[in-house]
Amino acid sequence: MRRRILAFWLAASAGVAMPAAAAERYALLVGVSALPALPRTTWLDGPRHDVPAMRKALLAQGFVPARVVSLADGIDGAAAPTRGAVLAQLARLDAILKPGDVLVIYWSGHGMLMPGQPGLWQTPLGQQVRLLTQDTRVDAGTRQLMGGVGSAEIGNAIDAFARRQVQVVALFDSCYAAGSTRGDAGLAWRGLAGEALGWTPPPRSLVDAPAGHAAPAVAGSAPASHERPRFIGFFAAEPQQRSAEALGSDDPDQARGLFTRALIAGLQANPASYLAWASLTNQYYRQALDAKQLPASARPSPVYAGALEQALWTAVDTSRLWPVRQDERGWYVPYGRLDGLQVGDMLQQDAAAWRVTDVNWGEARLAAQDGAAAVSGWARRMASVPAAGSAADLAVLGRRGRAREVEVSLPGRGPLRLRVRDAELAALRARAASVAALLALPSTAAAAPLLQARIEIQAPGRAVVSLPFADRDLGLLAPGTRLRVVVENDSGTSVDLGIVHLPLTGPAMRVFPPFEGDSNRLPPGAPPHRSRFEREFEVTGQGADAAPEWLALVAAPAPNGAMPRRFAVLGAVQGAAADAAARGGALATGRNPNQAQVARISWRPAPAGRQR
Repeated sequence: MRRRILAFWLAASAGVAMPAAAAERYALLVGVSALPALPRTTWLDGPRHDVPAMRKALLAQGFVPARVVSLADGIDGAAAPTRGAVLAQLARLDAILKPGDVLVIYWSGHGMLMPGQPGLWQTPLGQQVRLLTQDTRVDAGTRQLMGGVGSAEIGNAIDAFARRQVQVVALFDSCYAAGSTRGDAGLAWRGLAGEALGWTPPPRSLVDAPAGHAAPAVAGSAPASHERPRFIGFFAAEPQQRSAEALGSDDPDQARGLFTRALIAGLQANPASYLAWASLTNQYYRQALDAKQLPASARPSPVYAGALEQALWTAVDTSRLWPVRQDERGWYVPYGRLDGLQVGDMLQQDAAAWRVTDVNWGEARLAAQDGAAAVSGWARRMASVPAAGSAADLAVLGRRGRAREVEVSLPGRGPLRLRVRDAELAALRARAASVAALLALPSTAAAAPLLQARIEIQAPGRAVVSLPFADRDLGLLAPGTRLRVVVENDSGTSVDLGIVHLPLTGPAMRVFPPFEGDSNRLPPGAPPHRSRFEREFEVTGQGADAAPEWLALVAAPAPNGAMPRRFAVLGAVQGAAADAAARGGALATGRNPNQAQVARISWRPAPAGRQR
């Protein structure tokens, strides 16, 4: 199931200083074609072609043959791809890899959706994934599925590599499948339903557990997952989708997996960054799917996640460039407000320059400057001065003891007076700028929502109050008040989503995705499952007295094959507002829909003894 098996292994930037280049490169390539203990109809032909093709592509990139391990059946010299062999290789690599090393983990084969288990990561559909290995079988006595490697096991291994400051590049060409479809338009689906194995999963032990629920978290508590500051994830399909392999090829050395073919084609173009590789992979993958004339309902949508701005095989950030294009109306960039662009910004490419003249949610229109011969290509962004009424105004009024008294004005709010220490003043300026950028976004209340979202509020000693997640002020909230965010996607398309808890003072918290490296894509529901996310945290009042806090939600449509939206307007949780404002220059493969859902909920922690 080559899907974005990602949430369990994608995580957030830890801010750890990394070496400028990887010391050594390693790869673990897994391909599972034959399943001897399962019906022959479940076998695949492609993985035994995919693994050698991927190995050849990595060797062309400078990987040393002795550090590329293949676990695949049907390949001379490769070890059998059993559960024990996969786990043993992951353990061996964990023992020898050093900080700065790069590890590619590639998987080609079948995957299955399994019932979600309490306490373990689940997809937004409330399920888990198991990648099938050569020794996968159904136990005759217990009727349990044996063998295979679970998503939690792979995730734990990647977390261990992250703790060693190893860059993991996960390339997964598998899928989640709802049935046992095999063979369609010259394709064999790389996913299975339990019935295809002669096995039915046992009922869930917690029937009242909400589908796709996330483990509750309290602000300040340690997250269940570990951070992965250098993780890169390329996945062939979203959680509810299948991916495919071609049943034949004119070239016996060519990969059969359509996503693997696209990965290799993109890599052969020698991309400078993972973002460029993802864009090229997306292009080739789309062409392959178009050639098979798959209906929209059967087309997998790839997912790319992690620190994609890094240069290939290193931890060095590449220049963030914006794709300038031209249509019948003139010049444009397929990014807009949500990506941090605003009227007045300048984009520059060598001697050519453009000025942003109009900004929508997913697109910005440009005007060429100075009559220079401008051509489509990649441009650098030169940020403009924020428009009047859209920026924060911070004035230092005086000093009281070791603190300064300041007055902060934000869009749509009256002046607010706070006391902050000298060392906190710079952070307050940056946070106020981030909050101002969020508050300056237009309201989307009149438009149909992309997601169904609500917030549940339980003050100490009071009943739960449930409100739609929309622009509103909750007033004073007593410390200890619990807030639960619940988001569901019941539409027919995926949505890129970002939710942050943003106090004016004190630490910010990413709510969705939980960590910076996670994918921010929320897939549509796949009946009978709902696509759902929820998370709970507690009001602590750790910031300055009377300082307001916000919970902000930003969402945008994610059409099939779309590159991830970066949501630079939520960049404050990265801890560097100036750098965050420059993010978002991704390699788009199509136009972004001019739709969005924006909601901002504010409150102030009540002083001790006062209730909401």
